[in-house]
Amino acid sequence: MLRPLSVLWVLVVCAAGLALPASALAANPYRAHVLINHCSSTGGAHGRGYIEVEVKAREIGVSGTNYFVVKSRQEWSSGLGWSTRSTWPKEMSLTFPNDATNYYHLTDRRYDFTKNDEISNRIVITVQYWSKSSGLLATRTVKGTPC
Repeated sequence: MLRPLSVLWVLVVCAAGLALPASALAANPYRAHVLINHCSSTGGAHGRGYIEVEVKAREIGVSGTNYFVVKSRQEWSSGLGWSTRSTWPKEMSLTFPNDATNYYHLTDRRYDFTKNDEISNRIVITVQYWSKSSGLLATRTVKGTPC
């Protein structure tokens, strides 16, 4: 009798563990989905390769969000840590109503390598979810694969 109950208990715990991430994800209205995360050692504007990251920022349903602000930077690593090498201008989406419609904004960033800077680079994109009445609601940061 004890063994069938133990097996049943293990199955219940496993099922609950698998269900939890899906329900937690469904409850989060602020998402940043990576569409492109690419590093190439050939091609690009100078023939030395490039890195590229594209992110789709989404707000789901009535989250309070009215617009997105996107900040992007190219970072370089000395081996001890990452530091900002350059930044792109801040990007703002169009303003939209806080209704049941889902809204999104695409941001694509690419950095073409020049002479002697092909190693230890990455692109970081930070998406901020803003409300005209409440201010900053959430922030999501995507770090591209180091190249």
